[in-house]
Order: sequence, then structure tokens, then C-alpha cells
Amino acid sequence: MINSLSTYIIYLSETTPFIFCIYFLRKNKSKDLKVFFVYTALLFISILAVLSCRYIFKSYNLYLLFYRFFIVGEFALISHFFALSIVNKKAKQAIRFAFIPFALFSLYDYISYTLSASGEFTYYPLVLECLLLPLIIIFFFYEKMKYTTQFPVYLSAGFWIAVGFLVFSSGNFFLFLFSKWLLQNKENKDLYNHIYDFFTILKNIFLCIGIVIFKNSKTQEDKTDININLEFDGFHSFHK
Repeated sequence: MINSLSTYIIYLSETTPFIFCIYFLRKNKSKDLKVFFVYTALLFISILAVLSCRYIFKSYNLYLLFYRFFIVGEFALISHFFALSIVNKKAKQAIRFAFIPFALFSLYDYISYTLSASGEFTYYPLVLECLLLPLIIIFFFYEKMKYTTQFPVYLSAGFWIAVGFLVFSSGNFFLFLFSKWLLQNKENKDLYNHIYDFFTILKNIFLCIGIVIFKNSKTQEDKTDININLEFDGFHSFHK
């Protein structure tokens, strides 16, 4: 009962960023937030697919196949999100095309799983994702600290989104790396689920904070623009 409840809590937390995006960012026109919105939509669709595979189709193999597609899509969208904010052209191109070898590795790992006699599902693509994303995020932070001078970094949506994925990736890296041994008995499996649930919920909290921060910062920018326009309009009217 407790495991089922925690599972549904995770599903709910994973859908929250998509709901926040619909409510706060429906009129957003920036490229990076559009990419992030697509990611949250993909995450929402994946939750529906997981529930369908579990309760309608009752197919574990279909779930695993879709999960591999989701991992590749997640890495491609998140890496592209950070690439849009990176100034260094070489780093930008490297990050944008990093999903190609990542996708090939995920495909190879899935084929190896299907052909394996043991039939053990591996988490190596997740290990690779949790290794690459922190490297991208650290470089993203480096450029933010180097080039952002107009306002504090923590007032940008990208900062909180980066913190969310950094916490999730660093917190679950060793969990995915040693998953083969952790999932062998019930006690370790429960510990595995609790750790994963904690960092997943924490990640989604940071993502939602980033969405709210972006909405509030855009509101302040709009008010500033209105005040500036009124001041200039008054200046011109005075001299007419």
C-alpha cells in the first residue's frame, strides 16, 4: 500500500512541471522555455504511457521500449535547453549533437538487453545521462557567472532548472550505477525507491520554482518597460 502511494506521488510530482508550464508560460515566446515546455509535455506523456503499459496493455517489454525512447528524448531536450543559453560556439555545438552518440549507446544497450539470456534490464543509459548532464550544467553555471551582470543569477529560470537536474543527476548517479546489486533483495529495493523518489520530488520542486521565477521576472520586466515608455512619452509630450 505504501509503495503504491509513493508511486502515485511520484507520478503526480512528475506532472506538476507540465501543469505549471501551461498555467504560467502559455504566452512565453523564448526558445529555451519552449524547449523546456516540450520536455515537460514529454514527461507528462510518459506518465500516461507508463500507466497504460501497467494497467491497460500490461506489457513490461512495451514499457521498457518506451522508457528508452523517453530517456533519449529527455537528454536531447534538456541538453538543447542549456545549449541555447551557452555562448561558447564549440561547446554549444558539442552539447547540441551529444544526443546522437547517447541515442546510439541507448539503442545498443537495449538490443543487448533483448538478446541477453539473463533478460536483466540495465540502467547504463541513465548512468551516462547522470554523468553528462552535470558536466553540461557546470559549464552552464560557469558562463552564467562570467557573462550575467545585470541581475542575480538566481532570478533566472535556467538557474533553478539547472539546480533541479544537477541535484537529480548527482543524487541518482551511484543509485543507477549499482542498481543491479541494489535491486536484488527487497530491503535494498525499498531503499533504492526511497532515494529515487526523494531526488525526483526535489528535482520537480526546483523545476516549478524556475517556472514561477520566470513568470515573476517577466512581469517585472514588462512593468519596467511600461514605466520607461510612459516616461519617454511624457518627455516628448512636454516638448511638443
